[in-house]
Amino acid sequence: MESGYNGCVWPYLTDKDITTLLPRWGVQPDRNPLLWHSRRPFSSSAIIALDDGGRLFLKRHGQALRSANTLTEEHRFTRHLARQGLPVSAPLPMLDGQTALATPDYTYEAFPLFTEQDAYRGLDSWRPYHSTHQAASSGTLLAQLHQASEAYQAPPRHNPPLISARHPLLGDKLADSLIPWAAEQSGLAAFYTPASLQRDILPLLTPFHEALHPLLPDDHPLWGHGDWHGANLLWRIEGQDITAARAFDFGMCDQTSAAFDLAVAIERSFINWLDPDGTPAVHEEQLLAFIHAYDAQRPRSTAEKHLTACWLPLCHVTFALSEIAYYSDVLGNKEAAEVSRRDYLIGHAQWFHTARGQALLTLLKES
Repeated sequence: MESGYNGCVWPYLTDKDITTLLPRWGVQPDRNPLLWHSRRPFSSSAIIALDDGGRLFLKRHGQALRSANTLTEEHRFTRHLARQGLPVSAPLPMLDGQTALATPDYTYEAFPLFTEQDAYRGLDSWRPYHSTHQAASSGTLLAQLHQASEAYQAPPRHNPPLISARHPLLGDKLADSLIPWAAEQSGLAAFYTPASLQRDILPLLTPFHEALHPLLPDDHPLWGHGDWHGANLLWRIEGQDITAARAFDFGMCDQTSAAFDLAVAIERSFINWLDPDGTPAVHEEQLLAFIHAYDAQRPRSTAEKHLTACWLPLCHVTFALSEIAYYSDVLGNKEAAEVSRRDYLIGHAQWFHTARGQALLTLLKES
């Protein structure tokens, strides 16, 4: 999974890159422009000092992962949220009005720097929050995002890699929708054949899918963030703690549902998957604070609470499969691909069959 491979595998941005690119946004770099480099595994990014004393965040993607059209889908959604009054990091337009720049090898986007704290920067993703208060404030902000998203009308994305996709999980039988979708993921079958996928994962997922399927008529489509956790939020100081203040990094967004997106947020932050003894603990106090704050802002129906629980064992599946393809095909890193297959795709699904996993699902239906 991502948390195990946070090293930056894409080339760092250079002074030459900065000098060449920034004029497209109508700005010029400072004499020593590179202030900080990201160490994330899916892209390169940096904070850039400008000659006027300002700063911006520049992000570069490989063309195999994000095209200009793909980034523009994300940008349309974030701009909609901003128009609805949600505090988000919306992209900066270039002089031609576009927000995504394509070159033969890479695609670029730029964002303003905000005054809030990037409090989780440099830490492994998908960890618990630092406090119960921070978890609760994150729940409030996610509920506000879902409220702001309700008026957004756009179809599901057309299968770019590394997003949190819901539609491959909607078939009457899981094999009818997931297996054909997996077969279309570039490079996946060469590492993980459809027959192996059916053998390994369908028996684990089918009971959860059978519980979910009758509830799907109540699972109304809604665009969600797709990767909600502390490292994708900016924070402001509030008393003795910090509060979630702004959302960024919408790279995994898609048309899913509020319950699906909430399940992704729970899966990311409240189960300690990286526990060294291999028995992940649930951070129940933080989780309850998170969902109660969410419900205080955007009350869920009983059906939606059950949907959140039903989506939880399934919501990682499409991203995990896409991550396997990314490591095996794009990077040629078979070891990382195997970790994603064994520990992430299969391991997470197996955990939800344990007593701890089942207890969590029951808790979510009742909370």
